[in-house]
Amino acid sequence: MEKIKLPILLTTLYLFIFVVISTFDALMALTFLLVSLSPVPIIWMVYRVLRDGTPSPHTFEERFYDDYEYERLP
Repeated sequence: MEKIKLPILLTTLYLFIFVVISTFDALMALTFLLVSLSPVPIIWMVYRVLRDGTPSPHTFEERFYDDYEYERLP
């Protein structure tokens, strides 16, 4: 979990900065640049989470929400 905190934090910060900058009409060129580059941090984050994340110990049939103590009935 420690390995994926940085990609999640940086991607969230990138998207937050994008939202703030996109509200200003004077910064349209920068907004266009951020829109053009936005797939890069998102793909990087998804790749790092899939590569370094820890899989769930439960299968989908056992528990389809991993953060809730719910078990399917047979």
